[in-house]
Amino acid sequence: MKANSIPKRIRDTLRDDDLTKKSTTTNETLTGYAPAGRLDIDSTGLLIFTKAGIMARRIIEPKSNIEKEYIVKVQPAVKLSNRELEIGLTGLPHPSNDVSRLLKPGNRLVQEPKPLKPLVVAEWIDNDDSVDNVHKIDHRLRMRTMRLVLREGKKRQIRRMCRELLGWHVVDLKRISVGPIKIGDLPEGRWRPLAKSEVLGLFDNTSTSKNTSKGSKSKKSKRNRININ
Repeated sequence: MKANSIPKRIRDTLRDDDLTKKSTTTNETLTGYAPAGRLDIDSTGLLIFTKAGIMARRIIEPKSNIEKEYIVKVQPAVKLSNRELEIGLTGLPHPSNDVSRLLKPGNRLVQEPKPLKPLVVAEWIDNDDSVDNVHKIDHRLRMRTMRLVLREGKKRQIRRMCRELLGWHVVDLKRISVGPIKIGDLPEGRWRPLAKSEVLGLFDNTSTSKNTSKGSKSKKSKRNRININ
């Protein structure tokens, strides 16, 4: 993607600094920056901060189709929560090892008027699918890990999908990428500037979490940074 294909107000913030060196040792802070998107209080991972509204809208608006990738640890859902009882749920499905349902259209959450978009990726990454009869196992010990990639971000969507559609309760949720921007080994609570290739990738309609643009000369935007929450 060419640099002149993104808005000038964003293009003007890109500089020729090399970002291959890990450095957040300057006196700069995130003061004045706003998060583009959110993580709920029980989740961790990648947050993007920007001073450019057009950048935030690009990340947040549903029609952009920017993929968000999550690593999710789950245990069998044991009983209904108070909220689930309030909205009229009478039960949860038995935990299923088949997550392919999330890849299909037509899935709905209780009291949500519109169906969910099919996920891009839904897979187990612990290679443990030996137990199908959940009533024979200790719920407190059973834990699995899945990788989910989606193009929308409704409030508590992943947690609700896992419980209402699959019968699993989320115990840990971490966002590891947004489009071409990956968390890498950035420590929790630290931030770094975005590379030019990452900014360009966000404005590329073909950009996905699997197609990160790489180049020998990375560049920096002083208006856009990522933070690990």
